[in-house]
Amino acid sequence: MADRELIDGVLRRLDADGRAIVVLHYYLGLPLTEVAGCLGVPVGTVKSRLHRALGHMRDQLQADAFAPAAGVGGTLP
Repeated sequence: MADRELIDGVLRRLDADGRAIVVLHYYLGLPLTEVAGCLGVPVGTVKSRLHRALGHMRDQLQADAFAPAAGVGGTLP
């Protein structure tokens, strides 16, 4: 369950184009050619936006994994 919440949080931080492509391709299982048709853009555009979105998601997941938890490591009063 925590993994799903983590992925959902990262998806919300994507721009609308990247989020649409990730959802259509990975959640709904559409091939990239159909994603391109749904969005009215060339397949090459879908591929580049998907690549950029996945890179952004990867970066965000890594940043979240290494971010200090709230209240941990702070000084005592």
